[in-house]
Amino acid sequence: MAKLILSNGETIVDQCWLDDARVTIGRAKGNRIAVDDPSVAEAHASISHVGRDYILEDLRGMALSVNGSPMRRRILQHNDVIELGTFHLRFVDSKSSSDIDLERTMLIPGLKFNPDRRPQDLEVTQDLHVPSTRGANAHFPSGSVRMVNGGHTHALDRVVATFGEPGRGVVVFTRRPKGYYATYVEGESYPRVNGESIGKEPRHLHNGDRVEIAGLELEFLMDGP
Repeated sequence: MAKLILSNGETIVDQCWLDDARVTIGRAKGNRIAVDDPSVAEAHASISHVGRDYILEDLRGMALSVNGSPMRRRILQHNDVIELGTFHLRFVDSKSSSDIDLERTMLIPGLKFNPDRRPQDLEVTQDLHVPSTRGANAHFPSGSVRMVNGGHTHALDRVVATFGEPGRGVVVFTRRPKGYYATYVEGESYPRVNGESIGKEPRHLHNGDRVEIAGLELEFLMDGP
């Protein structure tokens, strides 16, 4: 199991195992990792456990410094260091440190949903991190998502795509060599695939599957093997 180690200089301030689906980080005492630094927001960042991955996301609409580089989202890798003012938060996952491959070094598009917008107005945000060379020959399937209300289609050409509305419901579509998977991240209720709640476990998607989350209905389309 992965864990976080918060330090200030050479002093370890806090440690926690990532045994919850979602961990929040910030200055407020209600966060699992509370950081006593005036430059840190009360709700600064979160880490969500999705399948085998731990996804770091900035909660301020800005960028976090991870290993010295700015990014809004990232699939965390063993020994990643997040800068939080004068503090450093290290991600430790020795189990996966010997199994890092192409698909676990990329994270990228997020689709933000707002019920007041038309489907064609939905925003796509993207962070792209340089992948490792290991696994470069892996073959990935090709797929897309169609907005049932509106017909807008979004290509699933990156490793992770997020859909929904933070606070109401968020689901991620993960692209792996064996296919695409839908996984719950946060929200008032679990995503539904073909009318059935998927709970916390990843659901392998098939061509034509309908995914519902936070009032958004998506149709998964498999373009090729």
